[in-house]
Amino acid sequence: MKNSKFAPRVENTKCEKTGNRPKEYSLWHRSLGQEYFAVDIDYVEFRKGRGIVAFIAVSGEVNNEEHLNNSKKYIWIRTKVEREILSQLSIKTKIPAFFVIHTKDLTLFHVHNLREDLDKFTKMDQEEYSKFIKSL
Repeated sequence: MKNSKFAPRVENTKCEKTGNRPKEYSLWHRSLGQEYFAVDIDYVEFRKGRGIVAFIAVSGEVNNEEHLNNSKKYIWIRTKVEREILSQLSIKTKIPAFFVIHTKDLTLFHVHNLREDLDKFTKMDQEEYSKFIKSL
């Protein structure tokens, strides 16, 4: 059977289809000019019967905890506008927003609540992070 170009569905809910994000829209949008800035939101956590429970931005291009800690200042610079957008969404909708930095192998997660100082975070392993996501 040929791979479908459509995202799979589970219980009639559309799932993510990783690796196939079209770049055409982003390239076109950039052509509008610098004053028309747009950022995609990485994840909107949604629960049936409850709706949106969290906005989550992620960055995972680090190899280990030392690399993660050394990269944070650069990640904060690179994601300043994205974090501001998520913070505003969080405040206006009264829905929490988080910025998560994780290792490539998904063994370590630093979870930053965007309503708190960036120096504060919760360090989690994969099992703890799974519980966190499920608790939202």
